[in-house]
Amino acid sequence: MLNSLVSLKLQAYATILKKIINTEYKPGQRISEKELGEELNIGRTPVREALLQLRQEGLINVVPQSGTYITKIDLEVAVSARFIRESIEIRIIKEAAATAPASSRLHTILNNQKFFSKQKEFERFFAEDEAFHEEFYRMTNHQQVWDWLQTINMQLNRFRMLRLKVVELPWKALIDEHQKILTAVEQHKPAEAERLIENHLHLMLDEEGALLKAFPDYFTNLPTAEDPE
Repeated sequence: MLNSLVSLKLQAYATILKKIINTEYKPGQRISEKELGEELNIGRTPVREALLQLRQEGLINVVPQSGTYITKIDLEVAVSARFIRESIEIRIIKEAAATAPASSRLHTILNNQKFFSKQKEFERFFAEDEAFHEEFYRMTNHQQVWDWLQTINMQLNRFRMLRLKVVELPWKALIDEHQKILTAVEQHKPAEAERLIENHLHLMLDEEGALLKAFPDYFTNLPTAEDPE
């Protein structure tokens, strides 16, 4: 019985999290345990536990005498998450370029990205983008670091998913950047790989202005005019 409840809680958590990241549940939207339970066909207890975890992760906000809401995208947290990921991934990619063996999986991921970009399946393209970066952590025996990063990347990933839906991204250019990074790693050129990954990751918060204009009510902690971002 206990294992069943834990499994249902994890199922509810994963489903709700995906819908938040993909903006199926919109920033600022009011939700309820009852409605979520009916939608997911899961009892209220595992849904309640899933919402508690999401609240601890800053994705759910409970307003007394009002209700439970999806939090808005915190741009300050997203910028900080990008800084942390840049700092760590630069070291990861240098290590991969210096020591890691070739990975056929990375070539498969690139081929998948080409296919999904042509099909305009942006969510699947995003998943392959994440898989591409994750592979370098796995290759260098730092999978645990990648898993930890996911806990602080949620606001950044929400921004990136919303960006996919609004801006016509240069899909070919993004794939070409991945190809150049992979080539530098396979040719064991750490300095070149570092330069490429730093430029690539810094683009993750591009089109900020376009998103703020399109969805002015979706964001909180906006940068001021004095901020460098």
